[in-house]
Amino acid sequence: MKKHNVKKHKKRNRIKWRRMIITLFVIAVVYSFLPIIPFWLIDGAPASDNNKANVKKLANNEGVYFSFIVFGDNHAGLVFNDAATVKEVWHMNREDRFRKVPIDFVLSVGDVALDGTRKQYEASKKVQKLIKYPFITAIGNHDERDLFEEFYGEKEFTFSNRNSYFIVFDNEDGQPSEEQFAWLEDKLKEGQEYGHIFIAMHKPPFDPYQQEWYNEDNSPWAYRFRKLCAEYNVDIVFTGHKHMFKAEEFDGVTNIVTGGGGMLLEIPESEGGYHHYVRVMVNNDYVTYEVRKVSPPLWEFVTYYMWKEMIYWFRNLYGTGYIFKRNTIMQPLRETKLNDKEYWLWE
Repeated sequence: MKKHNVKKHKKRNRIKWRRMIITLFVIAVVYSFLPIIPFWLIDGAPASDNNKANVKKLANNEGVYFSFIVFGDNHAGLVFNDAATVKEVWHMNREDRFRKVPIDFVLSVGDVALDGTRKQYEASKKVQKLIKYPFITAIGNHDERDLFEEFYGEKEFTFSNRNSYFIVFDNEDGQPSEEQFAWLEDKLKEGQEYGHIFIAMHKPPFDPYQQEWYNEDNSPWAYRFRKLCAEYNVDIVFTGHKHMFKAEEFDGVTNIVTGGGGMLLEIPESEGGYHHYVRVMVNNDYVTYEVRKVSPPLWEFVTYYMWKEMIYWFRNLYGTGYIFKRNTIMQPLRETKLNDKEYWLWE
């Protein structure tokens, strides 16, 4: 009889602990959702707080030792995106907590709005309001051009900060024009008097994830752009568009794709599909950077990211392409005349 009572007691304890763990987990999930609520209630930064105004704030910066933050593709206007971005901004705002290196500004590589609607732009200005540093942004392919001008101003411009020269380039359309290339080269020449040159634009001039649809390695504009950057000794080209982190080097020029600013990520975490921003440090004549990985809010992990990673795990484990014979179909080249000399030359 005693043995039976002991078993019942142990069973009740197990049920009690299980309920307690589940309750604590539910509380943690709900708690992780709370930061997005005040975000919905705040007013955004005014339209006058635009690229031009924030560039002016950098005019009196002195010295050759400073830092800036780069991120992109927050796609404001969707609760999943906004919640992840709010968490990233919280981490960004803590970057100067040790007061060792001044954080001069935050630079976005575009896609500040989900689909470019006015309501989404208003949400993006709320994100800007939360960032305590001056905010400067390029335009992305999801950013409706007229509204971008209304909320952020210039789409293509340059500015200097301390010993560095920054070029914000408009390539959201995917194919820069001859006039744009001429403008870019003029600005690169102007930048030669500075210690460092950085370029920020939306679409990368290479394939950051070759298993995806984006394909720029074989585009003449991308090849031309990379050669131009090498000729004028650009330090780093910052881009987004692909929702991931990737760094590549071409002819001594570092190319960083930092598209993990909040948008739902579809690429496996192990291959760069994680939320992040990049902190860049300039110290006299050298440049270093660190990738700050930020985990999504717990509620977002439970509802999306856990399942995303599980799908990739099963795909890799069982090989669905083999099961459904998808990998036996020959796909035609997306780009033609790749080996024709004329394809790669320009006047």
